[in-house]
Amino acid sequence: MLVILAAMDRRPLVMLVLAFALVVGAVAPAGATGTPSTSDAAGIQELQRDLNALGCNAGTVDGTLGPNTVQAVRWFQTAAKLDVDGIVGPATTAALTRAAAAGTPTCTGVPAPAPAPTPPAGPVCTVDQIRAGAQKALLPNETMVKSGPYQCAGDYVYNVPTVQVPGGRQTQVVELMKWNGTGWQSVDRSIYCQAGSVPKAIYPQTCLGKGVSPSGNPGTSDAAQVQLMQRQLNALGCGPVNVDGSFGPATVAAVKWFQTAAKLNADGLVGPLTSAALTQAAIAGTPNCTQVPKPQTPTSITTVAKNIPCTAALLAAAAQASLSPGESITKTGPYQCSGPWAYNAPTIKSGTTDAQIPLLMRWNATAWQVVDRNAYCEAGGVPTVVAKLACQTKT
Repeated sequence: MLVILAAMDRRPLVMLVLAFALVVGAVAPAGATGTPSTSDAAGIQELQRDLNALGCNAGTVDGTLGPNTVQAVRWFQTAAKLDVDGIVGPATTAALTRAAAAGTPTCTGVPAPAPAPTPPAGPVCTVDQIRAGAQKALLPNETMVKSGPYQCAGDYVYNVPTVQVPGGRQTQVVELMKWNGTGWQSVDRSIYCQAGSVPKAIYPQTCLGKGVSPSGNPGTSDAAQVQLMQRQLNALGCGPVNVDGSFGPATVAAVKWFQTAAKLNADGLVGPLTSAALTQAAIAGTPNCTQVPKPQTPTSITTVAKNIPCTAALLAAAAQASLSPGESITKTGPYQCSGPWAYNAPTIKSGTTDAQIPLLMRWNATAWQVVDRNAYCEAGGVPTVVAKLACQTKT
């Protein structure tokens, strides 16, 4: 089915849909000519959009982790009273996502920091230094049983420590760390794996799943993002959840419990706000699941998959709901649906530039919702027809 979409202004939301229908399964993407076939650097684009929404002046939303974006990160870290190093770790990502949604703190209230100084020393690749970096990345109630195996390459290191999580269970977790001038720091893999800065020597084991070719990868690092989420849920008393990288019923139930504690929409889906709130809560220790009763197990979305409508209007509404303050949709994008999953790539105005942004969406029983691509793409379960568009990364 061919769907032709006209340009759309945010106020009001107007679309000219020449042909559409309620569809079960796949919908052919509109405007296939010239449309990017993979997600490319969607994580960096999201970072740049959030920075621009807060007045931190990341510049063009081009998916490149260049000097302007790094300086904008430093500016936001100053405003948010975080360590100002220009490195995007889990705490910076979480704080930025929540700030963009709330509209505060912004960079307009503080002067821009001076450019980053020259690091006092180059990377030190020793067991002690790497263990120290891994130790800092532990969550509350976790202990490190073993650091490594590891491999250093330039300013980056791949490390797989064995961590004992609450309940006595042990698991290996995948970490990407970057040298910050004085030590190793755990960073947001979704940013740096897409940035093209991770050396080839450690890129496959850090950023790709087992047996996956670097030329076309539907997932990254054996569900390391899901493992981190499961560790966070356990640290907050929302488990016990096996740290297995699988988005199974126990993990979904734990997510819903955390959402209840955090006063978020308790649908069991991990969108950007849930992911950010979970990371911040795991660092602060609150809110946690011991503070509220455990909710009922969420209804399986797959039981209603055959009734899911896939229309341009519904997908545009989900994209609109995901915008940061000050952003607008200038053009609806091509889209592809398959069961409860959808890919949509609207053109979004961020700051003074327009950029086509790939989004992964999931049906939440009443509407489409933008979800955390990193977690769901890594966990598996996204149909191939959607994963090819929403989950792959060019290398």
